[in-house]
Formats: sequence, structure tokens, C-alpha cells
Amino acid sequence: MGITENLKRASKQRDELIAADMLITAKSVVRAYAVAVTETASPEVRKVLVKQMNQAIEDHAEIADYMIQNDMYMAYDIEKQLKHDKEKVDKAMELIKD
Repeated sequence: MGITENLKRASKQRDELIAADMLITAKSVVRAYAVAVTETASPEVRKVLVKQMNQAIEDHAEIADYMIQNDMYMAYDIEKQLKHDKEKVDKAMELIKD
């Protein structure tokens, strides 16, 4: 495999790693806002938190859609997702051995 092929593959792997990290973070942010909304007594603060939570939900959807469109996340095909995850684990194991 040539250098350009390696760079293209590495670039996609980096993109997927970054996107996955962003997706996990977006999920955490939505959860944090949901907890904050249920804990606040102030209607004004609650309104701000709900607005921010809704934006976080939209951000999550945008990231997930990007990953689905770029074959990084197979949300609707668990078998394909498991195969994809196994390939990533196998690649990681190869890197550890070298």
C-alpha cells in the first residue's frame, strides 16, 4: 500500500475517532442539561437550560448524521456496526503488537 493510501486511511480513522468523541461528548452534554433542568427551581434558568439542551440535541443529531453518512456509525444495522467495531479492535490490537 502506498503512502497516499495510508494517509487517506489514517485520515478517515482520525475523522472517525474525532467524530465518535464528539458524539459521546454530545450525549453527555444532553444528559447534564437534563439533570440541570430538573434540579433548578428558577423558571428563568430552566428556560435557558432547556434552550441549551435543545441545541445540544441538535448538535448530537448532526454529528450522528455525519457519522452515518460516512459509514462511521451504523445506527440502523447492528450486525454491520458490530463488524465495524471488531475491525477497529483488530486494528488496535495490530498496533499494540508492533
